[in-house]
Amino acid sequence: MNQIIEIIKENKIEKLKEICEEIIKEIKEKEKKKIIKYSIKQKICKEIIEYLLSKLFNNDKNDINFKDKKGRNLLHISIINQSKIEIIKLLISKGIDINSKTNEKETALHFACEKNSLETINFLVSKGAYVNNKRFDDKTPLHLACQSNSIEVIKLLIENGSYINSKTKTNLTPLYFALKYQKSFEIIEYLVSMGANVNAKNLFNETLLHIACQYNPSIQIIEYLISKKIDINSKNVRNETVLHYACKYQNSLEVIEYLVSKGIDINSKNVNNETVLHYACKFQNSLEVIEYLVSKGIDILSKNLNNETLLHFACKFKNSLEVIEYLVSKGIDINSKNVNNETVLHYACEYKNSLEIIKYLVSKGIDVNAKTKWNETALYIIFQNHELNENSIQIIKFLISNGFDINSKRDSNETLLHLICKKQNLKDKLIDIIKFLVESGIDINAKKTYGNETAFHLACQFNLSLEIIEYFVSKGVDINSTTSKYETALHLACTNNQNTIDVVKFLLDNGVDFYRKTNSRETYLHYACKYHNSLDIIDYLIEKGSDINAKTSEDETPLHLTCEKINEKSFEIIKFLVSKGADITAQTKYNKATPLHFVSKKLNQNEYSFEIIKFLVSKELELKSQSNQSNNQTSEKSKRNYPMKTRYTYSRFDQKTPLHLICENENFKGNSIDIIKFFVESGIDINATTSYKQESAFHYFCKYQNQKDPIQTINYLLKSGLDLKSKTKNDETFLHYACQNQNESATKVVQYLIQKGIDVNAKTKRNQTALHFACENKNLISLEIIKCLVLKGADINAKVYNNQSALHLVCQYQPENSFPIIKFLVESGIDIDVKTNYNETALHFAFKFELTSFESAKYLIESGIDINTKTTYNETVLHFACKNNPSIQIIKYLVEKGIDINAKTYSNETALSILIENQNQNTIKLLLMNDTNINNLKQEKITKEFISLFSQIYSFNEDLNNLLKSNQFSDLIIQSNDSFKFKVHKLILLTRFDNNETILQKFINNCYQKPKNEIEIILNFIYTGFSNFDKMIENLNSQKIQIENQEENEIISNFFKEIEIDSNWIETKKGRKGIIKDFSKLYENETSKDFTIIVEEKEIKVHKLILIIRSELFKGMFLLNVSDSSNQVHDYSRKSFQTIQEFIYFFYHDNFEEDLKELILEECSDFKDYYQLNQNSIIDLILN
Repeated sequence: MNQIIEIIKENKIEKLKEICEEIIKEIKEKEKKKIIKYSIKQKICKEIIEYLLSKLFNNDKNDINFKDKKGRNLLHISIINQSKIEIIKLLISKGIDINSKTNEKETALHFACEKNSLETINFLVSKGAYVNNKRFDDKTPLHLACQSNSIEVIKLLIENGSYINSKTKTNLTPLYFALKYQKSFEIIEYLVSMGANVNAKNLFNETLLHIACQYNPSIQIIEYLISKKIDINSKNVRNETVLHYACKYQNSLEVIEYLVSKGIDINSKNVNNETVLHYACKFQNSLEVIEYLVSKGIDILSKNLNNETLLHFACKFKNSLEVIEYLVSKGIDINSKNVNNETVLHYACEYKNSLEIIKYLVSKGIDVNAKTKWNETALYIIFQNHELNENSIQIIKFLISNGFDINSKRDSNETLLHLICKKQNLKDKLIDIIKFLVESGIDINAKKTYGNETAFHLACQFNLSLEIIEYFVSKGVDINSTTSKYETALHLACTNNQNTIDVVKFLLDNGVDFYRKTNSRETYLHYACKYHNSLDIIDYLIEKGSDINAKTSEDETPLHLTCEKINEKSFEIIKFLVSKGADITAQTKYNKATPLHFVSKKLNQNEYSFEIIKFLVSKELELKSQSNQSNNQTSEKSKRNYPMKTRYTYSRFDQKTPLHLICENENFKGNSIDIIKFFVESGIDINATTSYKQESAFHYFCKYQNQKDPIQTINYLLKSGLDLKSKTKNDETFLHYACQNQNESATKVVQYLIQKGIDVNAKTKRNQTALHFACENKNLISLEIIKCLVLKGADINAKVYNNQSALHLVCQYQPENSFPIIKFLVESGIDIDVKTNYNETALHFAFKFELTSFESAKYLIESGIDINTKTTYNETVLHFACKNNPSIQIIKYLVEKGIDINAKTYSNETALSILIENQNQNTIKLLLMNDTNINNLKQEKITKEFISLFSQIYSFNEDLNNLLKSNQFSDLIIQSNDSFKFKVHKLILLTRFDNNETILQKFINNCYQKPKNEIEIILNFIYTGFSNFDKMIENLNSQKIQIENQEENEIISNFFKEIEIDSNWIETKKGRKGIIKDFSKLYENETSKDFTIIVEEKEIKVHKLILIIRSELFKGMFLLNVSDSSNQVHDYSRKSFQTIQEFIYFFYHDNFEEDLKELILEECSDFKDYYQLNQNSIIDLILN
């Protein structure tokens, strides 16, 4: 492959032809794909790409349409890499799918619009690219085009049918993107002229005017949007108006003045009760803007929900001194507190305002000792939150000199001195601040509530200078004061290994109690060793008389604590302690661990690990030798009473030897064989087992080893007497453990153990073989181990205790790499239909545990696994798939393969009810479109969201849409296949549709190029629903609507003449009531699903639901299959319907006025509260 790549780089086709003929057969499928992708990415000439397509793929359409991991085909790749148009034309001519989607549902047209390539877009559209495809976030190509600056691209898409008001998942229209990316005014004007909805709102209820103000717009855009009757006082979900946004995003004063001149509510507040003036301060608008807003009558004393004034905001967001002075001059209370009792001074100190501002606030009488609800003063905030600099030090001194209570404490009883002693980064400056605080009268011996530390403790702990420590002592600090753990200042000094011996000597020379221990009986030497202090400190403490073998309450010696960390310093300390007589055989209280156990457990790969082990073992061997010599010279009685043994062979309390600890350390690779050899040669029992599971050290080695050549270690252990037949308490062999290893060399160990005679089919007490463990191993090398076991005779159909096979375990435990393992097992003859004790197949497991890839599931099905098998709880594969939210690809495949989509579990759940519960919309759509039974749904499953979703599914019928888009209107006849029919005007049907705005807009635009403002107003009535449409026609005919402009009046009159609607139509009730009755008959006709729409002798087939669901009157009629009990319906209606009209129409039948009136009156008391209507208005609404 590399040879071909090099030739392709040269871009010479003749040379490519010479070499390609020779090696084409040797190139693998994966390599072929890499070659062609590389060629396209490198923008190689058309001739070479055409040649490669013919030679590598034989111009096979199916082969050429391959996709990469992201789901991108060659066309996607070529457009992303901005290939020439001739390459794109070539690929399409070769049969590549122009509308193919990536994993994120992007099409070639999406990519072309992102790249803003007019020529490519034009060509794709001409070749049938769908202009309204939505990608993962529901953006269409038009959304992406509006992010560019090409009006030609936008016009091209709209002229070819792009939905101008299409919305993303966050409800964003193309116009939103045009405003967001600050494209030309021409684009914005064009989109609006073509019907872009200027009153559209996104998911956060932001209007386009909100969006415009986010991006610092020109006054021209703001004026234009407002001229289109956009609601200037509209609020988003946080109750922010456009004026809030203008201040938030620092729009010009000109924009703010214009918005105010257009009547925007200047005192409107957001959800936090913040006015636009709060925002002006929050986002550092100019003083000019603030003065303008105040001049317009805004409430300057307004507070938000946190009780913060504008002055709080000005200091919090670091406004200028001029702004703060202006606000104070307007009467804001300078000592006002928020809900946490914080004043403006707290804010000024917390948010690092200048000394100049602090001085101004103090000069205006602010309380410098005011405390928050946590008892913190402004000065505490400086000490706690700031890295002290020249400005903050000046503020500290200023506030103290201006009446601050120096001994004020917060809730934790910390003084300012405690806080300053934690500032390690200010060593040079700290002495001056500490002296200033002490000389100002601060209590030097004050203790914190939690921990009981004084400032002196902290000075020692945080390694402040000797000068500071000496200063504290000179001022009479209690040098033997202890913390809640009974630690003295010297204990804390030893926790910081940066402290020098001078500090330790000074403290001891000045009276620190040398024999003081903590509440866990730790001495200074314990601390010095634990925190790896310098050897001179440790030596000094020992010389002063510190017991080198002193034990803590856990019986840990200083040597134990030193061994908790392995590094160069710890090695030095260990050698020093041993040389001073530290007991290397000392054991801890509970787990009987020696220092050697500590080192073995903490073993890492640095060079000192092995050296420390060798040192400790050698010292124990010396000790043993001395002990033996001593015993030879004493009586037998003395021998029996002498406790010394070789402690490194001793097990801990759980009977793990140091060899166990080394072998279970996954992080240790390096020279582990040398360490193992060292222990063995020193006499350790390599077959010793733990007490609980009876595991030997070699069990751990097999499970955790990560050596390059583990066989060398195994051979050595075998020669040293390793018992290969050893088993754990659960009958697990070394082979069982080796199959759990996740490192690269695991396969070598498995092969070698089988070669040495370990039974490949040995079973544990739970009936698990080595193959079962390998199938549970979540690692890429598990396939190699599985192949090795099967080739060595492993029983592929062996089952564990609950009748699970190896195939079940792969589907349960393996992540995305399951396919090659499943394929190998099936090809090796595993029983694919085996079931567990709960009647679950491997395919059930695949979806139950959410791990198996689509490829794996597809392979199992194609291999003959029964797709409709049910568990003992009647669950099918589809139930599990729906429960665990797999991709729509999987659900679609199961449906295509004939799975029973209406199967019920024992708890009466269907796949559909599970999906509704999980709110998985795409898969719900898929099942609904495949005739899933909705009559069995429980009442609580039928939510408004589900009804809306069902409505969307049946909302598209290409023929019907095309019919409604035509310019000429006429009456339609709707007819069923059993001759039931009724006549309906097309416009009535049209107003029932969710997308009637777009269709009507296109109709008007076709008739009258650019509709006038008055026509747009009338159309808005049409869009809002059928009842408004009736009223509008009635008002027009009774001349209640007057249009002054004669020309526009004629246009409207002509419009309504063309659609043949007049007062007679209203009077004969061919309006709302007539259509309701007709639709009711349509629904009651249960014998037919398909209906025919007849127009001008042309017939269009349409499913009954398309007609019913498209009408807002009947959203839900198809769902409810209940008795006539009004109570049932009433309960349901509260969950399903947004308006009383929908509820009434739901019940509509032929005895309309009598029965419905009676029903409403009976139920009126309940309805009144819910719908906030009285009896008369309800009846009125129905009958009129």
